Order: sequence, then C-alpha cells, then structure tokens
Amino acid sequence: MGSSVALLTLLAPVLATAALDLTELVERFPLKGAIQVTAVRAQPIAGRIVIESNNGPALAAELRSATRTLCNEVSLEYGAVVLRCPSRYIAASMARHAGGQSLEVRVLRVAPWAGRDGLPVIPFDPYRLGLGEGCPGDTPAGRGECAIAAGNFKEAREQFQGATEGMGAALAILRLGDLAALDDDLQEAVRLWQQVPAGSPFRRLASARLCETEPSCLASSRTSILYSLAKIDAPLHADLILRRARVDAFAGRSLEAAQALSGEHAPGGACVAEPTLCGDILLDALRQPAARGTQALAIYLATPSRDRGPVAIELARAAADRCATSGAPVFAANLLSAVTGGVAAPELSDHLARTAELYLEGNDSVRASVVVEFARSRLAPALLATPRWVKIAKGAAGRPAAPVAKPAARPPADLKNLEADLGAAKRTVAESREKAPEGAR
Repeated sequence: MGSSVALLTLLAPVLATAALDLTELVERFPLKGAIQVTAVRAQPIAGRIVIESNNGPALAAELRSATRTLCNEVSLEYGAVVLRCPSRYIAASMARHAGGQSLEVRVLRVAPWAGRDGLPVIPFDPYRLGLGEGCPGDTPAGRGECAIAAGNFKEAREQFQGATEGMGAALAILRLGDLAALDDDLQEAVRLWQQVPAGSPFRRLASARLCETEPSCLASSRTSILYSLAKIDAPLHADLILRRARVDAFAGRSLEAAQALSGEHAPGGACVAEPTLCGDILLDALRQPAARGTQALAIYLATPSRDRGPVAIELARAAADRCATSGAPVFAANLLSAVTGGVAAPELSDHLARTAELYLEGNDSVRASVVVEFARSRLAPALLATPRWVKIAKGAAGRPAAPVAKPAARPPADLKNLEADLGAAKRTVAESREKAPEGAR
C-alpha cells in the first residue's frame, strides 16, 4: 500500500486535472470541387498525413500553392499525396460544407488518443488474472477481455458495464475508460480512469493512461515509475511495455522503442494485439539516418511477421530503401517482391516498377524480366506504355536503355559495413530479449 500512496502523490497533478481541450493549433484547407478526397490517414508517429483522391497530382499542386504552417512539405507517393509535419502530435480529417470539402489538420498537446497510433488496448487473459476461465470467459469481466481480444468492442462495453461491482470491477472501470478513448471521448475516459481504486493492480495502468493525457506528466520523471514492471503482475506487463514504447516513439526515440518491442511479436505479446502501432514504431525507426536505420533493419529482418499485417507493405518499402542506399539493390527488390500479393491495385504499377528497377540496378535482368511479365498480366496497357515502364522493359530484355536512376555509387566496403552493422544490431536485439523480464518476452 505504501508504494501505491507514493505513486498517487507523484501523480496528484494529473489526477486533479481532467483533460478538456488538447487541441493547440488548427489549419483548414478548402479544396476545389473537382478534387474528391476518398481517404485521409494521419500517421502521427511518422509525422505524416496521407491523402487519397481522384487526382493526386492536382491535389498536390493545390496544397503546394496553399499557405501552410503546420505541415510544410508535400509529395506524391504511390499515387497518394503525403504531407509531412514537424509535429508528431497530429490529427487530420475531412469536413464537408456547401462549397465542397476542406482538409482539417490539428496539432495536439499530447499524442493522439484515438485513431492510428492512438492509445493501445492490450487484451488480458482472464484466467491469468483470476477472473474465471479462459476465453470465451465465464465472468462479465472475463468475457469483456475476450471480446476485446476478438475486436468486438461493442460486446466488450456491454460486458464491462455489467461488471462494475464485485470481482473484476476495477478492470471494468479501466476498460470502459479505454473504450471511451477509442470513441474519441477523452473527457469520459479520464473520468473513468480516475475512479480505478487505489488498491487495485489496475491502478498503475490507469495512472499511466492519465499521464499520457497530461503534457506536464509526460515531461516529468514520473514516467520511469509508471512504466516500471517492478511490483506489477506479469499478465499486465505487455500493456506497460507497449505504452512506454509508444511514448518513446512520439518523443523521437523510435529505435529504442522498436528494440523494446522486439520480443513482443510472439503469441501473447503486445504487438500481436496492436500490429499497426508496433509496425509504425518500427517504420519510423527504419527511416532514421545512418547506423540507427541499419539497426532498425536488423530488427525488421528478425521479426517473424514482417511480411504480413496492416503495415507490412510500408515496412517492406522502408526496409528496401534502406538496403538500396546501402548497396544491396537485389536484396531490396526481394523484400518488395515478398509483399507484392498484398499491394492494392492503385499502387501496383509503382510497386512493381520500383521492384524491377532495383533488380536492374543489381544487374539481375532475369528477375527484372519476371517482374515485367507479371506486370503485363496485371496492369493496363496504358500504364505499360509510360516512359518508366518502357525503359524497364528494355533493360530487362537486355537492349540498350537509359540507365535506371540509382543512388550515388558506393565502394564495396559499404556492403561489409552494412553486414557488420546488421550483426551488431542483431546482437543488441538478442540481448534486449534476454534482459526482458519474464512474461515480457
């Protein structure tokens, strides 16, 4: 009880303040009626906003001509418009009005709590928590956890609403707060997290959540206590491990976060429950410069689920870019080939073209020709008639063609350096797994 009292004292400023309006800045960009936006996806950890529309080049040109202060770089990637923002605390949406559509970008005072890279929800095993049998569960709280594991948040809410008294009450209150946050009702989430009883093992989890909604707490030394795995039940470790990694990633320490999560991809690990968040953390680490990006590449190559999941294609592209700039274009092309089956139709032409170009860069015209034949069976003739594909086809056939664009030449020593860096990074990953507390590997 003494440690709980000390923790509550440390968190007093957080528990006394319910988060109300955490929006710091807002910018709106009215778009011309001819441009129809079909999807807007904020990728907060990467500081990016991806916008899909019926005319990517026109939308990019319009955004480049607009006066912007929050996201000051515009590019086209695989047919989508990408805004890059200095802040990671971003959210984006489309608003419809009489004149058409407007893109709204918000900068928040804390990391976004809902949507992509939002506050994670890791399901617990009800049996290991003493809440009855394993899934599907035989108590309201247990069934609620099983519903979370199945992604059925409506059922989870109903079960937890019936478990706010008696066994499992503390967990039920915590989870109702989690579900409110997922629904973008942070005020209600904070109110519920504050009600988790002090003597409960779930109080530490509630305190961590409250800290993540309070800028002054995140900037303080309280976080080292909140995310410590000492004196907390092993079944709850994954929740704190992922929450700490998320905080680190938003603070620009994505490589350290990815290292901490390297053992969380096995069954029961945090990344099984939150593959997008874990993938985004590793993705940002792969985009880090120099040796830090190479260390992230070692983590990526050691991840068994790297070629599947919601971020698999983005990860493969980032890993391929890392390999290509290190002088290993054929290996980079192989990484792209491995995820081709999951590439959406609008992105397939660019994806296949990049793969073939990398094979040609590595003087592997045989594999490049295989990609060309595959492209002919999947792409419209108009796409294959573009200058990019004409050049690729000539190169694959062995006829003279303009050289494929590639990074500046690097001496062979770079390949040896890459291998050495990968070896060192793999040892670091292995050591981090060995040092991880039992139940957190």
